[in-house]
Amino acid sequence: MISYFLYARKSTDVEDKQILSIEGQLAELHILAKREQLNVVEVFVEKKSAKMPGRPMFGEMMARIQKGEAQGIVCWKIDRLARNPVDGGQIQWLLQNGNIAHIQTHDRSYYPADNVLMMSVELGMATEYIRQLSANTSRGLKHKARMGIYPGVAPFGYQNDPATKTVVVHRKNAKLVKKMFELYAAGTVPLYRLSDMLEKAGVLSRGNIRIDISRVSFILQNPFYYGHFRYTGEIHEGKHEPLVTKDLWDRANAVLAGKRHRTSKEADPRPFCGLLRCATCDMSITGENRLKRQVSGKVHHYVYYHCSKKSKTTACDEPCIRGEVLDRQLSALLGDYAMPKEWIAPLSDMLDREAQTATQTASEAVFELREHVAELSRNLSRLTDVYVAQDIERADYLARRRALMSEKKSVEEKIDRLLRTPSAWIEPTREWIKDASRLDEIAKSEDYPSKKISLQKIFGSNLTLHAREARGIALIHWRELHSARANSGKIPMSLILEPRVGIEPTTCAFAYTSPSYIREG
Repeated sequence: MISYFLYARKSTDVEDKQILSIEGQLAELHILAKREQLNVVEVFVEKKSAKMPGRPMFGEMMARIQKGEAQGIVCWKIDRLARNPVDGGQIQWLLQNGNIAHIQTHDRSYYPADNVLMMSVELGMATEYIRQLSANTSRGLKHKARMGIYPGVAPFGYQNDPATKTVVVHRKNAKLVKKMFELYAAGTVPLYRLSDMLEKAGVLSRGNIRIDISRVSFILQNPFYYGHFRYTGEIHEGKHEPLVTKDLWDRANAVLAGKRHRTSKEADPRPFCGLLRCATCDMSITGENRLKRQVSGKVHHYVYYHCSKKSKTTACDEPCIRGEVLDRQLSALLGDYAMPKEWIAPLSDMLDREAQTATQTASEAVFELREHVAELSRNLSRLTDVYVAQDIERADYLARRRALMSEKKSVEEKIDRLLRTPSAWIEPTREWIKDASRLDEIAKSEDYPSKKISLQKIFGSNLTLHAREARGIALIHWRELHSARANSGKIPMSLILEPRVGIEPTTCAFAYTSPSYIREG
């Protein structure tokens, strides 16, 4: 008498929604076995998709069939057994070899003497169905992402709404997220304190374990919280409600970037990695530790910075540069944009006066900022065209797209702030003055994280390395300051500091600027 294994499978996959539940399959199959007088010796229940090989229950059942513990299988449909070519091939092989004498489903029987072509077609159709379904699902999710709807599990501070299939704010946890960003952006609260805060609020990871600092760091770096999200490597503009502003996110991440490195050379031997791009091929500049042994036996440690474009077949021709040489150049650049101490008081007084007439000034700034947003949108469109034409690599495309979208979001937030509170630019400008007045001190120090942060504030992603020389195009308000410094001593200070139409919210403009800037503006 043939012994049978009864196999029931129900996964959580979309394609299985119309299939009987596990309980329903078991009930129907036991009735079928009794009606056909099949001797079922054991039942195997699997709750896993069959689209990929590696199901544990299926594997155990096949192994025991090969040992001769059973010669038949009872299942609801043949695609319950296999929906991938590996498992399907194993079923066919064992059936043809006689290891399996009979497979009984609710609507037909399979025997070794049958035409194997029919089973191959059925199993092939099941495999193709899954492949097409997976491709359609993937396309659907990508389309959803392009529409601004996040197609995944909601991050902490949000929740998935099953009714609308969107991500909505979790009011209680959202307050915690905002507080985390505010505390960390202040620069005085370490990551473990944020972990403590979450634990006290009852927020724990799986297994009721405290949220570790790596998870806290991940939360702070997630662009989802200011309105963007990552999906399949790309950044998308989300339609979900942001929990923090882009400005607050930037400030928190600036602190985080500084905390990743110690201030000593030993702890952070390559502090300027990722700061510059190669002027020749536009790849990032990376650092490398090198050793030099002298005849005396002394060992010297050096850091060299070079273009990251390296392979066995191609390499960039740009020469490398010693770490200390690059440090001197970058420190000199910082010094060029430092604000003279004697300018601080008069500029602060101007800000006080500007606060009285901020509405008109803000309106002019909004007009310029909207033009900037339009230009960024055009750049994004052109970038996509270049990528579609396969003129740039995907990694480069994603990096540039991410930078453009980040800048666009920041500018849009500035517009919103100016429309809501015309004098909201006053405090950021005061912070800018404070940052500029500290540049001399930072340039002369060995505080490399602060140097890096300051350089990023001045140049954004516009620092390049060419022929062992660091160069940069400063952001507009820093270019204004540089031009004003150049006129110091040639023109009375009262004229240099006198604004053209008032201090502009986005530039804190000075009276005298270079002709090149006037043309660019």
